[in-house]
Amino acid sequence: MHQYTGQDVLREVVRGIAPAELEKVDETCRAYTARPYPPQPLHRPAGDPLGDGIQTAVLLPVLVAVVAQILADLASGRIRAGGSRLGRWWRRRRLRGAAADERRAALTAVVPELSGVTRQELTDWALAQSRTARLSPAQAEACAHIVVVAVVRPPAEPANGPAPDAQEEPEPPDSDEGHDSRREPGEVRAPANTPPS
Repeated sequence: MHQYTGQDVLREVVRGIAPAELEKVDETCRAYTARPYPPQPLHRPAGDPLGDGIQTAVLLPVLVAVVAQILADLASGRIRAGGSRLGRWWRRRRLRGAAADERRAALTAVVPELSGVTRQELTDWALAQSRTARLSPAQAEACAHIVVVAVVRPPAEPANGPAPDAQEEPEPPDSDEGHDSRREPGEVRAPANTPPS
């Protein structure tokens, strides 16, 4: 059975936000795990269209860093700890090497469980990380939503047996248990509590 990893979460985020960049996910993850970096703000020059008026930006490197940071923070318990931006900044400066290892492991490890953190806290944290990376509001919302859904994913259904909500209706018991319990095809019987006619 395939265990859900951080790279699977990243693939879903890229599929939802930048599907054109989906084919480069594996290559970008290899480069990221070789040298993990914290989420960098996406550089969006104000009103500076490229070429013939089409404004583009490659989102995949930013999304890799954002998803890795969110999952690393969830696994390490930093989401519960919270804290101010300045406090987080000082902790990051002190523990830069350890943080890089956490982000590297976040993409290859199994997705951490939502222990001690509410769904809303994870959503707020993911939104803050996405906004810090200067994703557009719609992209930040989509990224946070996809990450939260991936983390709180229900356990896989068992491969054998029917689904729990697919209950079979029991067959009605025959009320005539006498010597004539055989029926002819197409024969209609009256309910047991109906008086004989």
